[in-house]
Amino acid sequence: MNVYKRNYVIYFYVYFVVQVIFIYINVFLPVYFFNILKVNRTELAFIQFFAYLALFIKPIIAIYVDRESSIPKRKIMIGICSLGTLISFMIFIFNLNYLMIFGIFLGINIACTSIMDVAIDKIIVDSSPDEKLKDRNALFTQLGSIAGAIFPNVVFYIIFTDLYAILTWYQFFFIGVCSIFPILTIVLFIKTNQQDIVKSESETEQEEVNLKSIILMCIILFLFYGERIYEYPLEPWILNKYGEAYFSLFILLLVLLIIINALGLILGGFISSKLDRKRLLIICSLIYGILLIIVPFTDIVTFFILFGIMQIVSGIIIINLISLMIGISQKKVVYFQVMATFAILAFVIFIPLGTFLSQYIETELIIAIAGVFKLLSVIPIYFIEYKYDKNKGRK
Repeated sequence: MNVYKRNYVIYFYVYFVVQVIFIYINVFLPVYFFNILKVNRTELAFIQFFAYLALFIKPIIAIYVDRESSIPKRKIMIGICSLGTLISFMIFIFNLNYLMIFGIFLGINIACTSIMDVAIDKIIVDSSPDEKLKDRNALFTQLGSIAGAIFPNVVFYIIFTDLYAILTWYQFFFIGVCSIFPILTIVLFIKTNQQDIVKSESETEQEEVNLKSIILMCIILFLFYGERIYEYPLEPWILNKYGEAYFSLFILLLVLLIIINALGLILGGFISSKLDRKRLLIICSLIYGILLIIVPFTDIVTFFILFGIMQIVSGIIIINLISLMIGISQKKVVYFQVMATFAILAFVIFIPLGTFLSQYIETELIIAIAGVFKLLSVIPIYFIEYKYDKNKGRK
């Protein structure tokens, strides 16, 4: 097994790019659409629905790359998608006045980034023969995600003095495009050989898959990601409620919240293996749901404090959800992707729904509805069949 250290840069940068695009789409474009362009939200919601349908390509590609072992084919896939990612981002970010063009190329961008993400993940898995390399590869991907989430917020805070200056927005968009431009070269730097593929055939007999638990997990994931209902209304609501100065402060504090969320993931990984995952998931979901119902009705200081606590709790929840999905699926790709599809379904339904509802009801109520979804997820969690081994700390 060869360890290609330059691949670490690729892992970091791909996740950096994916997260930069995500932040632009889900943090800054809502403000641009709602407060600058003042678009028709019903039309935007309709376009979002069809654009986010592209997410369904992810489980399909995941199954394909899991069976396709040809390294050249994977590299071609990554090369095409990196080009598609850059071009589609450039087109939709500079044509936001035309919602139809935005929607078409947003869908293409989502498809390209999803395929590239899955292909890179597969290379990481195949070239990680031991726990040390797995942890190291995971570290670089997470660092890339954190850096990608922080970068646009820092740039926004530095260059914006007037939130309603159109030229500054275009400057901000141009910087975003420049930051992902090197993605065109990543396929030239990925180093891997056919013999590096790890054959992970288990010698131990696996237990039968519990279909009841799989169905329950599908419901949990759908309800958990129901919080995406406030994805687009949140930032415009903060701007309208607290003013431009506090919104700029919120963008800066997002950097801190991203770091706090990362610490929550680390904490979740540390404590979850020592506790009953099911019980921990129930407690954290209750805490998160209650705080999400309360937070929109608080003052600015309390809002930031509670939001910070929620980021820690969210990190713990995500770690345990992924662990439960792996355990319930018995590491069978098809079952894992079936469950993951319900998270995608939540994205497709709730992001456009939140955009649509935001023109008819108060955003505070939309955020509170997301909290109710979190609380409802506790019911199927309670009925999941999960064995807790006190000696090993997990099933």
